[in-house]
Amino acid sequence: MRLPSRGSPVSCSTVLTIRRDPFPFEPARDLLGIVRVIYADAHARGADPARLRGIREVGAELRTAIDLAKRHPPGTLGFSSAWVRVERATTQVGDLVDALTPAAPLIRTAIARAKKRSPPR
Repeated sequence: MRLPSRGSPVSCSTVLTIRRDPFPFEPARDLLGIVRVIYADAHARGADPARLRGIREVGAELRTAIDLAKRHPPGTLGFSSAWVRVERATTQVGDLVDALTPAAPLIRTAIARAKKRSPPR
């Protein structure tokens, strides 16, 4: 699951279609949050370095897509590249889990992370 490094071109063989439709910022940020929880859970369970690296790469691809879409207006190569990246990363997020992956550990990890960041009451 190798992705282009941050800031690298999408692909030499990819023909970019210029996109003008609104970028899905909120769903992309939601997916980034899910990827962060998947990473935290995998790390806590002692996942091998290759798996952790793959998860980080998907997160980096989402982050790059969001950043590109913020910096470039619709109808530009940068904005269109953001769309290609978010669509590719969306598919890859689905590859990080399968039907047998239980949601409960991921939810517990997310709750624990939220509690660490929330101020005491």
